[in-house]
Amino acid sequence: MSAAVRRRGPLVGLLVALCLVLAGCGGEPKETGSAGQPQGAALRITIGTQEFPEARILGELWRQALAVNGYTVDLRKGVGPAADLDRLLRDGEIDGYVAYTGTVLSVVAGEDVSGLDPRQTYDRAREFYAGRDMAMSPMTAFENKDALAVTTTFAEENGLTSIPDLGELDSFVLGARPEFEDLYLGLKGLEQVYDLDNARFRGVPLGKQYAALDSGDADAVDAFTTDPQLRSGDYRLLTDPELLFGSQNAVLTVGTEKLETIGRQRFLAVVGGVNRRLTQDEMVDMNAAVTEGQDEEDVAAAFLRRNGLDQPVRTED
Repeated sequence: MSAAVRRRGPLVGLLVALCLVLAGCGGEPKETGSAGQPQGAALRITIGTQEFPEARILGELWRQALAVNGYTVDLRKGVGPAADLDRLLRDGEIDGYVAYTGTVLSVVAGEDVSGLDPRQTYDRAREFYAGRDMAMSPMTAFENKDALAVTTTFAEENGLTSIPDLGELDSFVLGARPEFEDLYLGLKGLEQVYDLDNARFRGVPLGKQYAALDSGDADAVDAFTTDPQLRSGDYRLLTDPELLFGSQNAVLTVGTEKLETIGRQRFLAVVGGVNRRLTQDEMVDMNAAVTEGQDEEDVAAAFLRRNGLDQPVRTED
């Protein structure tokens, strides 16, 4: 395997895929009523999310946890992609939004993400936001980023645990959305970083990746690390040791002026307490529950109860 080659490449596909992977963008924003115990304008905050299920779940988790702690949260769901949410925050139309560190760095800041671990990505995104008078909460324990998935059977038959293991095969079919073929954060990067010159590309519509694996139309597919299908155990994600796809932890981004108004220490303690418990398995399970028809409000409430987060936090603030 050759050493990882880092360079800038087309990055917009990452945002588009993240937004579309589970539900698709579009539609009118849905505003959830301000749950909780109103404490006046000083403890009121408006949070925006993208449309896909995971973003809505995160918004609900933070809304409900904050409400328990005396905040009045107006949650605007399905507002738009990261660039739109960033603009709305800068324009003062919202006070904060659900963000992903790698997307902030690549799409909003226009920087490279390949090769950066979660802490490096978080620190660079935080530095970028500081220049815009924005702050970030502690990041989630889970990441939602591109990955290559195979069936568990195929992995066991071929001894596959990581992306470079695919290079030991005579050839394999890689299925992904059509633009993936020409992306550095796609097939081009896989060829450069992992020497995967044995891949035969097959375009697969977004959302049909796992069906392509099941039918045998693809041996490996571009997936996301919190896809609900992963709960079945029928699929396995291959590790990305060179971090070609970077890192994508979720954070709540808030304007610094608003953060000081509502009490920085307590606010971040509440959000950080939720985020520390949001593991990969927990997020996969919640995504699966919502895509199977459960309401995200109920799914979020159940998570908070299980983890003792439905009670006020204690801080010195």
